[in-house]
Amino acid sequence: MNAPLCFVLMPFRTKSEAGVTVEFDEVYRRILEPAVTAAGLTCLRADEDQVAAVIHKSMFERILLCPFAVADLTMANANVFYELGIRHAVRPWSTILVCARGFRLPFDLMPAPVLRYPIDERGGPVDDDAVRAELITRLTRARADESTDSPLFDLFDTLGAPDTSRLGREGFEARVRTTETLQQRLRVARTVAEVARARVDVDAAGGSDDAIAIELLMVYRRLRQWQAMVDLIAGFPRHLRGNTLVREQDALARNRLDPGSPAAELALEQLCRDAGPSAETLGLLGRVYKDRWLAAGSSPRGRGLLNKAIATYQRGFETDWRDPYPGINAVHLIWLTDPRDERLGELMPVVEYSTRRRIAGGSDDYWDYATMMELAIYRDDSAAALDWLERALATDPGPMEAESTLHTVLRVRDHRPSPTMAWDILIAALREAAADPPTKDGP
Repeated sequence: MNAPLCFVLMPFRTKSEAGVTVEFDEVYRRILEPAVTAAGLTCLRADEDQVAAVIHKSMFERILLCPFAVADLTMANANVFYELGIRHAVRPWSTILVCARGFRLPFDLMPAPVLRYPIDERGGPVDDDAVRAELITRLTRARADESTDSPLFDLFDTLGAPDTSRLGREGFEARVRTTETLQQRLRVARTVAEVARARVDVDAAGGSDDAIAIELLMVYRRLRQWQAMVDLIAGFPRHLRGNTLVREQDALARNRLDPGSPAAELALEQLCRDAGPSAETLGLLGRVYKDRWLAAGSSPRGRGLLNKAIATYQRGFETDWRDPYPGINAVHLIWLTDPRDERLGELMPVVEYSTRRRIAGGSDDYWDYATMMELAIYRDDSAAALDWLERALATDPGPMEAESTLHTVLRVRDHRPSPTMAWDILIAALREAAADPPTKDGP
């Protein structure tokens, strides 16, 4: 028999407020997920890409129909509170509240029985065992005793819970488990043929929901199937096509099909106007200008495009210091121009700090390790570069990730080769990881 589902509502990655940082992914891995599993439940947490894409239907289904839920109220995250409000309006019981110590709860939730977990100076959870044990106790009690925990139903004790059977409750758990299985298959797919087989099973299961659509989009990106991404997005429903994440991926794919794409530039500029500038959007726009510079070479126009790319990447990094992607790209282009440029002394330590914070928070992300490897190359530290490369490759990157890093390393070697850097080892390892390397050493 399958264990009942427990949906976890919480922020992602690293968040800061009033000088205090919380590593939410670490809180999930070390406290919430183990406790939910130990209580005999199946733990569900939305993927960050899905939340970014506002997957309304699947998110609402989980909020409304999962028998149990855990909500982390730390920092009064707007998404979490919105989801909790929906949950409390429909479910009289079985919702457990947690929050990091030191954070003030909004007035309306101050009387609620909130489990507090302590964090250390960097934002990671401490005293894991005691907090996990208490959370297990509360979840176990919720399974055995339907005591009201929703303030709404506690105040209006004759209100009565809505009948959720009309929402397809009977088939909900089967759909969730099918979706989770198909998403996992897509995450580990290494070839287009594997993706095609998964798509056949998606159709056999009744078609794709938004969560599967986003997963499919991201796996096509990992496999460098740019035209497939464009075609897939063209078939998305309007609400999904207009989403920020999807618009970014569409621009990325179009720029890979046509490096320096004017269409991608216009789409990203419009996105900045519609949704505001972000590190991701400006990072992609910087790539458009970088591709134009690579095509223009050292002409006056080329130098102008190079400076435009650097400025766009810097603006992206300054928009969100926690995302090192645009920062390392700015460092790369400045270093190619002049390794003695004083801007490197300002940027490189900040990019390194940002990346190390992500790694310290439990991130096992290829791009973080690749960023550290790149910084080691600029410092001419061959041993450190090889160490970070090994960590990066241990994440089992897709062809797109390895190929992108390969091009960066080749460009650095060709512009300003260092005789002490282990170029042959770095390049050979990245070529192998790219699986289907380019026929020439190009961008």
